[in-house]
Amino acid sequence: MMVKIFKGNLKKISIRFSLSVLLLIVVFVVTFILIGYFAALKPVSYLPRIHPADLKPNLTGLNQLELKNSCYILLVSEAGGVIVKTVEGDTILSNLTWYASYGDTTDKWGLDNISTKLTSDSTISISGKGLHGTVICYILTVPKYRANLDISIKSQYTENTVVNRESFIAGFDVSVTEVYRKNSQADVKPFDSEYWLQRQGVRFGTGVRSALIYHTPYVSSLQLDTKKNLLFINLEYNLDHPFIKIPFQADGGGRWINISNAKYFAGDKRDNNFSIYFGGIPKLIPRFMLVPSGHLAGYVFTEHADGGKIKTHRAAYFGSEDISSINYAKGGFAGHKIPVTKSVFYIDPDSALYSSIIDDPDFPQFLDFLDQLNESGFYDICLHSPENLNSNRKVLEESIEFMKNRFDTKTWIDHGMYNGKINREAIVADGLNKDSEYYSADLWEKYGTRYFWSPAVEMIRNYSLKEEIKKLKLYEVSVNLWKRYLSPEELTKTKFLSAIGKMVSRYMEKGEMNSQLSYKSNAFPTPLYWQHITQTRNFYSWTTEYEKDYSDLSEKKVDIEQKLLNKLVSDWGIFINHGYYVRNSKKDGNITEQNGKLVTNPYFDKILGIMAQMRDNGNLYVTTIRDLMDYWTLIENVSFDYMPDGVIYIRNGNDQPVKGLSLAVHANSVKINGEIPKLRRVGENTIFWFDIPARQSAKIKVVQ
Repeated sequence: MMVKIFKGNLKKISIRFSLSVLLLIVVFVVTFILIGYFAALKPVSYLPRIHPADLKPNLTGLNQLELKNSCYILLVSEAGGVIVKTVEGDTILSNLTWYASYGDTTDKWGLDNISTKLTSDSTISISGKGLHGTVICYILTVPKYRANLDISIKSQYTENTVVNRESFIAGFDVSVTEVYRKNSQADVKPFDSEYWLQRQGVRFGTGVRSALIYHTPYVSSLQLDTKKNLLFINLEYNLDHPFIKIPFQADGGGRWINISNAKYFAGDKRDNNFSIYFGGIPKLIPRFMLVPSGHLAGYVFTEHADGGKIKTHRAAYFGSEDISSINYAKGGFAGHKIPVTKSVFYIDPDSALYSSIIDDPDFPQFLDFLDQLNESGFYDICLHSPENLNSNRKVLEESIEFMKNRFDTKTWIDHGMYNGKINREAIVADGLNKDSEYYSADLWEKYGTRYFWSPAVEMIRNYSLKEEIKKLKLYEVSVNLWKRYLSPEELTKTKFLSAIGKMVSRYMEKGEMNSQLSYKSNAFPTPLYWQHITQTRNFYSWTTEYEKDYSDLSEKKVDIEQKLLNKLVSDWGIFINHGYYVRNSKKDGNITEQNGKLVTNPYFDKILGIMAQMRDNGNLYVTTIRDLMDYWTLIENVSFDYMPDGVIYIRNGNDQPVKGLSLAVHANSVKINGEIPKLRRVGENTIFWFDIPARQSAKIKVVQ
């Protein structure tokens, strides 16, 4: 009897103990989630901390310089204070202040030893010294009959300088009225408190007391504080061009260095310029779409060549390993006419581990396969470095020249460089190092390789939460878990339980399918491509955010993918997919085996079919890095001229035409040179597109 009682009590104690442990776990998890939630609610700013005195205009001095035209009056004080007023005398712009942040030194606002000078009947120059004695000279030009104020800035460094950010901060006495966001959509009230605009723009005020800045290809980026009516015109900003360096490591340790900051040497110079329009501005402003021909969003498959064999290539592109001709493709990328930026290896000295153009058992089948893809016009074929080992100078030049001549290659995707031992010719390794035997940059320039994959975003942003958990950094894990999937602005508008649901849902989706990361807020800098002149010369870099896998595909995952694609289109986004489509490992999943044969996974084929339908409907522009980068770099040389009568002239400054040039405007219709172009209505926007010949202009008339 006593034994039964004892066993019964022991069982009760065990149950109570288990319940207590369970309760403690629940309390811990809830506390863990709540701590991160409230910390993540705090606003995140990517702007410098400002004190009122920092932006107080210096209007001292007896000799005030003045220039005016039919739209505005420019006033410059002896101490360099800049004011723009309407012709009636009402202030529009109240200050233009230089700002710099260098290395670990204290930030500096304004210039020292300022001198101002009227250099002609339409220009005023202002010069002075900034941080570390940097010489800054900017010239303000006032055309006689147009609304633009042109600002040209020359910066010269007197000592070796690491630059975090250099900006001109424009303070306006009129409120923000329209924001032209980084995804080409336009916001009117209510506004977010802060925006990173890439090089899009913003409008302040209305009527004659208004200002517009739009399309600024010759600055680093624009940022906006809507509460204080401040526009940050970044001449140089480290978050606009992320870059890493992987030094040689004999131990294969995989260490890397963030060198996103610009590094100028004594005597180096930099030129920037932009224009601000005052007063005589059309009411409706067309905005460049990110993709051509009236599409809303863009998608690029970029393939890393690891692990491919001729059977996996044919299965991924033609639908089955048995199909050797693109004309008979029954699925896969070619079957749905889905473009891919496809990287390849040139040689395979490492025991025939993968397909290569020469020195491979798959030759000549693999080269014939690539020629078929190239002739179709849908594929951007490039090097994934020449091989799986360090490439000597002979192999480097031979491979780069071959790819240029055979496939008109402009793109490059680094391979194998992460551990620091192999593929030292990579751009993030020794490819830019003139003193290295693996120096590649001169060959890239010689043969026109221009567009380079940058792993920097993946390395800098996507640190592992699992590693943080192992280090017991639980507070950081909780905060960053929330921040990874919801912005502070979104959290403030969402109730706690709903926010948990969103976070779990987005976690299950394994990442947002938009390289502009709409979940991270409009303030978050998300460059899609960039030049980092002081580190990577004139080469362009393009981003990926994570490696996308297609493991364990199912009908449910196809539905999730369609949902993400729909959101990409509604957000007018761009997604650059980092994938391994011919590797055929468990995490890849786009290839499967049926009846002993490798074929395109039917679920992946459904995803491609959905994308093809969205493309055919005119919503999703599925393209390659080469074609998209060609389009983006051409747009850099397309400019607007806004006339006081509401007419807008658009000029193609390139030596080649821009085909399918696509713009959006909040209007009912539009005419190009008096004729209605191709157009479509999307919500309040009219999206229109047309071809513009080399060195030609077109007249845009917006119809309200």
